[in-house]
Amino acid sequence: MPEETKITVPLSLLDRIVQFFTIKLARSLARFTWITPNRVTWLSASIGGPLTGWLIIQQQYGLATALVVISGLMDGLDGDIARERNLTSIEGGILDSVLDRYVDFFLIAALILVNPNEHLIVGLIALLGTTMVPYIRARSEVAGKSSIASIGSRATRIVLIILGLLTQQVFILLVVLAIISNIAAIHRFWFALVPGEDSPTPSSE
Repeated sequence: MPEETKITVPLSLLDRIVQFFTIKLARSLARFTWITPNRVTWLSASIGGPLTGWLIIQQQYGLATALVVISGLMDGLDGDIARERNLTSIEGGILDSVLDRYVDFFLIAALILVNPNEHLIVGLIALLGTTMVPYIRARSEVAGKSSIASIGSRATRIVLIILGLLTQQVFILLVVLAIISNIAAIHRFWFALVPGEDSPTPSSE
């Protein structure tokens, strides 16, 4: 039988910086058995999704920014706690990824609803790119191909949202998200289509 393909998923520089802090925090929290990875995942999604989205629509940008920061840190913390306590699972990874997509939707939808007349088109483009970046990565990995770090990682998008909320430049934020996320999606798409050593032999179907 052929040797099993090892899929590599490189992290961007920003992802590695965030992980440096979340790993240290996870080591401190791992001793509390009531703090489970899935509970952290659900709490992170609840804070970063509907709650933050509602605050953005209410134009409470300061509080929304604080919650985005908290949710962003917790989003990496759940996986680090799971690894620290040997609780990693396929189901936990699926839960984390799916809830991340809901959080992305709530945030961008809220940014659009701040001013639908001006933000709708660029917001939908940003939502498209934000959706395609993780989808292309997931589809590549299912096909047995390694992923690639891109400028449009989720950590990058979260930082952009934080800066956009702090400056209250919502339209500019959506423009930047639309550009960066779609460039990242095209970059990953191009990389996925290039034949490589980790690509499986194409089926005849």
